[in-house]
Amino acid sequence: MATPDTLTPPRDPERPRRTRWPRASLTVAVTAVSCVLITLVFVPTYLTLDPDTSRIEIRPDSALHFPFLVVHAVTGGVALLSGPPQFSRRLRRHRTWHRWTGRVYLFAGVLPSALTGIVAALLTPSGPASMAAFLMLDVLWITTALAAYHAARTRRFAAHREWMLRNFALTFSAVTLRLWLGVLIAVQLPWLESGYNGDFERLFDTAYAITHWVAWLPNLLLMEVYLARHAAREALTAARQG
Repeated sequence: MATPDTLTPPRDPERPRRTRWPRASLTVAVTAVSCVLITLVFVPTYLTLDPDTSRIEIRPDSALHFPFLVVHAVTGGVALLSGPPQFSRRLRRHRTWHRWTGRVYLFAGVLPSALTGIVAALLTPSGPASMAAFLMLDVLWITTALAAYHAARTRRFAAHREWMLRNFALTFSAVTLRLWLGVLIAVQLPWLESGYNGDFERLFDTAYAITHWVAWLPNLLLMEVYLARHAAREALTAARQG
């Protein structure tokens, strides 16, 4: 009778074993590349310090809007670049490196970007709905950052990991905002003539306003689902071992 062992040819000992790149490593790599691309495309615009090159509408009656927007964009770029390496298991083994790059992420990236983002949100000319979306995002960004830092300081490393994942889900909204904007524009294009009378600017403004919410809410909700499933798997494993 044939068995799986007899049906499977013996492996050539001289042939190297095929290895699969772990899914987590692939996710970190794709995330990192996305963050680098968004940073390289959008941040240099603000380094010119020229309001005319801003990709976001500037309030003409406020001298503070553009300077705060510049700091928000540049430090947001720091968060995008320093965030993904925090989730690499290989790099986390170097504790000193992980500790200091984590501080760069939080104190040179997230916190200054969120604080200046609050001011930029209050000054946005995009309307109250967009202002509310930006403010809620920035407040949650700060809250999760401080919770992650406090958990690390008190050596609650499992909680630190969870808060950092929530925080980076919000950081990644800089990437998903651009993706959602393209999707929402494309979805509405068939109704450009019938719904917007051929006015593409109105169509864009609608997509842009919606994007301010969907850029980060789905990210956070999906992260909560992931964390809940991870906790359930760990509980099941512990119950089986017990």
